[in-house]
Amino acid sequence: MSNVWAQERIVSGKVTAQEDGSALPGVNVVLKGTTNGVVTNTEGNYQLSVPESGGTLVLSFIGFTTQEINIGQRAVIDVQMAMDVQQLTEVVVTAQGIERDRKALGYASTTVSGTDLANKPEPDLGRALQGRSPGVQILNSSGIAGSGSKINIRGISSVSGNTQPLWIVDGVPINTGNNDSNKDYVDGQIGPNRFFDLDPNNVESINILRGLSATTLYGSLGRNGVILVTTKTGSHNKNARKFEASLSQSLFITEAIVPELQNKWGNGYDGDYGEFFSNWGNVFDGTSPVTSGGGTPPHPFYEWRAKFPEFPEFAQASGYIPKAYPNNVKDMFRKGTSSNTSLSLGGSSEFGNLNFAYSHLDEKGYIEHNNVQRDNFSLGGNANLTVNLK
Repeated sequence: MSNVWAQERIVSGKVTAQEDGSALPGVNVVLKGTTNGVVTNTEGNYQLSVPESGGTLVLSFIGFTTQEINIGQRAVIDVQMAMDVQQLTEVVVTAQGIERDRKALGYASTTVSGTDLANKPEPDLGRALQGRSPGVQILNSSGIAGSGSKINIRGISSVSGNTQPLWIVDGVPINTGNNDSNKDYVDGQIGPNRFFDLDPNNVESINILRGLSATTLYGSLGRNGVILVTTKTGSHNKNARKFEASLSQSLFITEAIVPELQNKWGNGYDGDYGEFFSNWGNVFDGTSPVTSGGGTPPHPFYEWRAKFPEFPEFAQASGYIPKAYPNNVKDMFRKGTSSNTSLSLGGSSEFGNLNFAYSHLDEKGYIEHNNVQRDNFSLGGNANLTVNLK
C-alpha cells in the first residue's frame, strides 16, 4: 500500500466562467478513463488525486463547453470555461426553478424566449403565447383592448372547477383571476386577467410545463399545468454584460373589418314590417308601414323613452318611418392603435447584478371609449454577499 500512495499526488484549482470570471460551483472534474472525479464547491474550487505520471482532466457543466486538459507535472490547474450557446438552447427551467437538460426531461415542456415574444408584439402576455406550444389552447373573451383570455393546457380537465394553469413569476406564484372593470354591462363587460399586469418586454423566457409529472412539486395548484416566467429583472444570467441599456418603441394599428350590408329592406319578414331582427321587411320608401293591427308603428325604442330622455325621438308613439343608415355599423368602429415604449437598464459585476425596466402602454381599441393604459416598473438584482449567501 505504501508504494501505491507514493505514486499519487493532489491536483487542485479553481473553475470560473470565461465571460465574467465568476466561480462555477457544481462542475464535474473527472480523470479521463477512470471513475475518479469530484465536483467543485461553492467557490469553484476542487481537489483531485491523480497518478504521479499525470493524465487528462475532463471538466463538464451544463451550458458550458466540455474541456480536456493535460495535467503534466502541474499541481495547480485553474480553468476558465466558455459558454456553449448551442447547449444553452437545450436547457430549460423546470419545477421550483431547477435548470435541467431538455434531453433528460421525462415530460413535455416548451420554452418561449423573450426574442420570440418581441417578434410578436402583444400587450397581453397570455395572448402572446398563442401558437407557441402544442397542447395549449388560448381563448380570447373578445377583441377589444384589455379583454381577458383563458388558457387550457392538455384540454379541459374539470367541468365546474378552475382549469387555468398556475403562473410562477421568478419563483413566486401569482393570482391569475379576472379584474372586473365594470359590472353593469352598460358600456360592455371587460374582465382582464391578472397576467395582463405583466410586461412582455421584461420577460426573458417562458417555460410551459405540460406533463403531469412536471407539476408534482406544485401539488393541486399545478394540476392544470404550470407556466414559469423568468423576467429580466429576476434573471440570474451569468453572461450579462457589465452595463447594457436599451430603448424600444412600437406602434401598431388595428382596424375592424365590416361586412357588406344591404340598405334596401328594413326589419321584418316577407315584406312586412316587424320590430324583430331580420333583413327582409318593408322597403325603405319614405313612408310609415302599416302594422298587422292596421296602425303605424311606434319608434323601435319607444319603451326606453324614459331611460334615454336625451333622445326625444324615442317618444314617438306612432307614425315611425323606417330609413336606412348606411354607415351606422361602420361608424361604430375606429382605427385602434397600440403604442408601447420600453426602457431597460442593467449591469453586472463579480458582486452581483442589477436590472431596471420601465414600460408604458397606451392602447386605444377599435371601439370608442375603449382605452387601456399601463405603466410597469421593475427593479431586481442579485448580490453575492458571502460565499454561501447570495
